[in-house]
Amino acid sequence: MRLPARAAPLVAAAVALAGTPLPVEPAAVEPMRVASQERSELPLDGLLRRVQERYRGLQDLRARFRQRSVARPGMPAREASGTWFARPPGRLRVEYDATGRVLVADGDVLYWYLPEDRQVQIRDQDALASSQTPMLYLTSDADLGNDFTVAGTEWEEKLAPGNVQLRLDPLTADASYTHLILEVDPDTAMIARLVSFGILGESSEFMFLEVETDLGLAEELFQFTIPANAEVEHLGS
Repeated sequence: MRLPARAAPLVAAAVALAGTPLPVEPAAVEPMRVASQERSELPLDGLLRRVQERYRGLQDLRARFRQRSVARPGMPAREASGTWFARPPGRLRVEYDATGRVLVADGDVLYWYLPEDRQVQIRDQDALASSQTPMLYLTSDADLGNDFTVAGTEWEEKLAPGNVQLRLDPLTADASYTHLILEVDPDTAMIARLVSFGILGESSEFMFLEVETDLGLAEELFQFTIPANAEVEHLGS
């Protein structure tokens, strides 16, 4: 079964984060369990269409997030938290609580600010999208069906009993991750969790909390001014 590519204005995560300049503060990886027969018979196409329509219809979105990441299998998980802002198409802001790190995608350019290093990393947003960056799928208006296959799965204990977990496998060879896990609330068609699994065994998991929509967020949130004392590194694609 094929799925729609870059669904929601919240997927960018992620944001997690194989392939994006976002700091992958690693999430513990558990072995993928085989989907049950009951799960495999869920109407996944209809659910995914609802998710895509839900996010495309949003004016904007704000949510708290918790992130768990692992840099390599067997290494201890690291945790972080912060606030996620999104406005389709293609605009995203991720603010980390403890470190002050900020990621901003303004629709053309992605800025990753590392205050502890006094550094700003800059990438072209179109180049990132073409290499299938999970963080930017969340705020894109493209169609996931050209880029992934999708199947129901039972990856880990669900955040809520009625949620549905989906495994997305990229169809292109240049993806920076092996697969994604989306956990969706079928009642609201909102994404509760996004997990990306990297080609070296790394993983990054985002859980979205306190989600608010259609707030009329200020355009300035999705703009970034480079600090005067920051070193700028252009990373290209």
